[in-house]
Amino acid sequence: MKIAVSGWSLHRRFQEGKLKLLDFPKEVREKFGVKGIELNSPFFESLEDDYLERLRERVEECGMKVGNIAVDSEGDLASLDEKARRQAVENHKKWIYIAKKIGSPSFRANAGGYGKVNEDVIKACIKSFSELCQEAEREGISVLIENHGGISGDPDIIVRIVEEVKKGIGTCPDFGNFPDEVRYSALEKIAKYAKFVHAKFYEFDENGEDTRIDASRCINILKKAGFDGWLSIEFEGKGDEEEGVTRSIELCKKYL
Repeated sequence: MKIAVSGWSLHRRFQEGKLKLLDFPKEVREKFGVKGIELNSPFFESLEDDYLERLRERVEECGMKVGNIAVDSEGDLASLDEKARRQAVENHKKWIYIAKKIGSPSFRANAGGYGKVNEDVIKACIKSFSELCQEAEREGISVLIENHGGISGDPDIIVRIVEEVKKGIGTCPDFGNFPDEVRYSALEKIAKYAKFVHAKFYEFDENGEDTRIDASRCINILKKAGFDGWLSIEFEGKGDEEEGVTRSIELCKKYL
């Protein structure tokens, strides 16, 4: 496994205008000494070709790799309103080509379905991912499902979607998004399909361990599943972001 840093770890700096996405690759390389990054769609200042080309150049100049793009706010892929569902699929399709232009092998699309979960909602989501992944696979890009609310809060639904879609799809397991009581058993279910991982942490005790997440257990689940890709730090604590990322990296290295 290789350690990366997700843009969301520094989201307050992005949102306050103190950090631009074009400067993010250099920031990560110089401050954290890792070679992988995850980009977040809300922090793109443009989706025009010239901006995407500059972003790719900045990544390459720093000797970095983009492991994934986390895409938000492009519509509900599990909507029972067929017009809205089709529009959500079309909205997400552009990220296939954005990922390709900047050299990312994948992007994460939220599964949606934030209301009542039933068979119709699950089938709508499967239909959307099937349509999206068919085009993504032709372009050599994977579409990932994260345990990120809505119907993706249920690991069995994630597994069903991945197994029914089959091609061009994978998971992006997040250490922190499942409820405490099922966190590790749920991670085990989706880890074998993982193509990118969010190593989410919040706060640390005197031994450098996260007070909510058992990092050792999470990483061992990934090892057992045979995952050998990017383990991307997603610090969501209330403390200093840079310190949080640094301590998160140290914690992951302890168990890798």
